[in-house]
Amino acid sequence: MGEVVVEELATGRIHRGAEGIEMVWRQVPAFMLLLPLFWVPAFRRYVDREVRGCEGDECSISDTHEHHTQKAA
Repeated sequence: MGEVVVEELATGRIHRGAEGIEMVWRQVPAFMLLLPLFWVPAFRRYVDREVRGCEGDECSISDTHEHHTQKAA
């Protein structure tokens, strides 16, 4: 499976994997109800594995939820 890459047009920032999917979900009202699922580490890792194009245990994910929480504070 290929990698999901999303560019945030306002800033030009590139979002990959689960972070990219989360960005899309924030922009589409129908998906906003699913955003709390990204707070579940196992779900976030699953999504990241599926959309980064990783194979086996080659991929890891940082705690971007903590990053978003600190940013809002």
